[in-house]
Amino acid sequence: MSQLKKPFTLRGSTRPLTDSVLTSSACLMLALPYVVQADTTNINNDEQAITQLEGVSVAGQKTEPGSNPNAAKTAPYKINKSGNNKLTEPLLNVSKTITVVGKEQLEDANTTALRDLMRTQPGITLGTGEGGNAQGDRFIIRGFDARGDLFVDGMRDPGVTTREVFSAEQVEIAKGPSSTFAGRGTTGGAVNSISKRPQANNFTKAGLILGDDKRVTLDANRAVNEQLNLRANLMAQDSEVAGRDEVFDKRYGAALAADYQVNEQVAVLVDYYHLRTDAMPDRGIPWDTYTNQPAKVDRNNFYGIVGRDFQETGADVLTATVDAKLSENTRISSKTRAGKTTNDYIVSTPSNWTPREATTPLPLTASSTMTNRASTAGYTNQFIGNATQITHEFHSGNIEHNLAAGFEISQEKVTNQGYVLNTYDATTNPTGVPAPNLNVLNPNNHATAPGIKGRSADTSKVKAKVHSFYVMDTAKLTQEWEVFGGLRHDTFKIKRQAREGTYDRNSDSQNKTGFVNGHAGIVYKPADNGSIYASISTSSNLPGEMFDAGGVDYGGITPASAALKQPEKNQNLELGTKWDLVNEQLGVTAAVFQTNKKNKIEVTGPRESQVISQTGAVKVRGVELGISGNLHPKLSLAGGAVFMDTEITQSADPNSLGKDLANVAEKSASIQAKYQVTPKLSLGGSVIHTGEIKAGTFAASAVNPYTGEGLKLKASNRLDLVAEYKVNKQLTAQLNVKNATDATIYEALYRSSAPFVYVAPGRTTNLSLTYDF
Repeated sequence: MSQLKKPFTLRGSTRPLTDSVLTSSACLMLALPYVVQADTTNINNDEQAITQLEGVSVAGQKTEPGSNPNAAKTAPYKINKSGNNKLTEPLLNVSKTITVVGKEQLEDANTTALRDLMRTQPGITLGTGEGGNAQGDRFIIRGFDARGDLFVDGMRDPGVTTREVFSAEQVEIAKGPSSTFAGRGTTGGAVNSISKRPQANNFTKAGLILGDDKRVTLDANRAVNEQLNLRANLMAQDSEVAGRDEVFDKRYGAALAADYQVNEQVAVLVDYYHLRTDAMPDRGIPWDTYTNQPAKVDRNNFYGIVGRDFQETGADVLTATVDAKLSENTRISSKTRAGKTTNDYIVSTPSNWTPREATTPLPLTASSTMTNRASTAGYTNQFIGNATQITHEFHSGNIEHNLAAGFEISQEKVTNQGYVLNTYDATTNPTGVPAPNLNVLNPNNHATAPGIKGRSADTSKVKAKVHSFYVMDTAKLTQEWEVFGGLRHDTFKIKRQAREGTYDRNSDSQNKTGFVNGHAGIVYKPADNGSIYASISTSSNLPGEMFDAGGVDYGGITPASAALKQPEKNQNLELGTKWDLVNEQLGVTAAVFQTNKKNKIEVTGPRESQVISQTGAVKVRGVELGISGNLHPKLSLAGGAVFMDTEITQSADPNSLGKDLANVAEKSASIQAKYQVTPKLSLGGSVIHTGEIKAGTFAASAVNPYTGEGLKLKASNRLDLVAEYKVNKQLTAQLNVKNATDATIYEALYRSSAPFVYVAPGRTTNLSLTYDF
């Protein structure tokens, strides 16, 4: 019986895509390997060492101390392997579009927060914090909200908060429905951060950033003996946000891990993650209903109140993983996690200066004012969960099977107790302070404003339990053909109280839903360095799966939505190809896809008589291209392009039919490059293009209330530059200039007819010093 190599992998389906656009694109992809195959000769076999990862032996590269064990040895932008133990196949053979950004690429781009990374990725746009969902990381992947689809080391990372990358080995962005592997949600995709884990050698790396960002980091690893390895990552940051008055971002974090090899069969990994942030929340600038575009104000204008507005988030997470080798062909991995995240804030929202009762919009003048209004929240998310998986290899005749089966259980309790402001009200608070009117062109951020009176008397509470089990099988029929099949069953139970301890029949609700999803497909390998695949996968969205949401259209639960029972169902068809070229130093990918959603929950009608129904359907078609690795020994590249066509195909609102999805850039692309000019000097940069974004809730149907014209943000382009100089063997200096042209970029807008608009940072200049001890 052969050695256990590939316990299971994602695979695809041969179901044809009949649309002419998809079919013609597929033909181009199928021809790609034969056009470029001549470049893949003389494969470098010297790098085929054995790397131990997540308790599973896989083909990898011999690594230098502190380097990413999943990356190509001499091409760190090219990531060969996922850090998720559910994806033990090399990424070359995974029948799914997965973009992986390693820590070397993050460092070259001077990326510090997950949000900074996501705003540069094709196929992804940012969403806004709103009254109906929390202020924090909100990403929209391939047209669908993914704020609840964030994972760390393969387990869901609960809570809507702000996230860092100081402890990340790599960040994996899987595209398309993936409930078989990740559970509920994942309509457009999922984001999985892989943590740095202890290695079997000694190294210490310290970093210092000076400039607009001020940051220190330390990555220290110690191999205490042959059994015990320790690693610590520490971070502190105190930054300004370029191009925005009064906005700052402070962070403090620690990630500690111990990896202990109990004996030849059993290993235990324990890690603890701690993060605190203190920032001035920023919802950008107002919309001008007179010109139907973002207000022409100074890009630096901030419309919050200094000394009152704040956002503080926290995370404390403890994880223990046990990997056991039961036999040469059977392994079990069990991961248990417990922790708490918090997200407290008071954030001001820019508003339009035209009164709501006006029949015509007012132009912006030197005397135009807006009333300061604020949103508050105080979220606490406590959670505990376990994910256990067993993998087993066996043969049936000449067919090799890699069977994987497992279960996941989790329990979460989410509370939200917001803040009460001392706002004047003639009846209820006559001694309070009136909300100030801020001049739109020259806002006074130190104006007298209602302060914090206390915490809300009411605390909303959500309790949720999830039980899941899955089974998957990868069958290797021949050297060229592999097939895959997998099923997963989830039971999702949720209970919500709008006011803890008090029953409200109009708000309080509960639901218990069971649902099944699958993934199936086939991979054809015309050569060792390439694959052609087809896949079909499904996922489910459930009423109430977004625990931060108060309304149905934000993913929250009410008695009306709980009564619907059925989940929203999503299906993805994908046909693609992946190739390792240039002596396996450059990875190129191409895929065509179509995602269909049905049973979409819609909210129609006026607020006092809303109707909730599962009448919506949407279709997203697209092409995605990717590249990563070394085109030349001196030239590293990473990037891609996504072209999508989104359409609302069914809706209870006739005005939505045929419209695009809201908050989606249907065209986006980016490329990051680094050229080694001399052994000491390298130069590079990035170009990021984000296409036009239209406003709305489900359909892109938000319009100017006075003219009926649609609301949209224009396409934007951003240029980043980097220069790195190796002073000596230990010390490296790096200069980063992000948004080098200081372009004013609007990256997200609220769904209303007079939205606020997020403004991306202006030119950000940093000097980084890194010392290897």
